[in-house]
Formats: sequence, C-alpha cells, structure tokens
Amino acid sequence: MNPEKARKQLFKYLDDCLALSHKKLHANHSKQQLRLSWGRLMVQAIGAYGKLLETEELEQRVKKLEEQIQGGVVIPNEQNSKR
Repeated sequence: MNPEKARKQLFKYLDDCLALSHKKLHANHSKQQLRLSWGRLMVQAIGAYGKLLETEELEQRVKKLEEQIQGGVVIPNEQNSKR
C-alpha cells in the first residue's frame, strides 16, 4: 500500500473513531468512568489526526522544494546568505 493510500485509510479510521467516541462521550446513560475512557480515546485520536496532518504538510513542502530545485531555483546556503 502506498503512503498516500495508507494515510487516507488512517484518516478514515480516525474519523470513525472520533465520531463513535463523541457519541459515547455524550451518551446520557454512560457511567462516568466509561465517559472518561471515551474522552481519553477522543484526545488520542485528535492527537494522531494532527500528527498525520503535520506529516502530510511537511511532505507537501518537501515536494514543492524538490520541484523548485528541479526547475532551476537556487536555494542559497547559509554561507551565501550571511554575505
């Protein structure tokens, strides 16, 4: 499975996880301990979602930089920028 397809699948799983945990967290008949557990799961899923988004953004930036380099855009190194 390629990374993009795997990431999309993970986003789908996390969406499902967030929807279910939100539903269970707000259920009136749930015990407090169960609600806390669903709340912790929701926080973990949100954190994982954020990491995936961050990774996706970084990969897009790398791809854009690679395209710029291939297109002849010169990126100055530290020595040249200090002069």
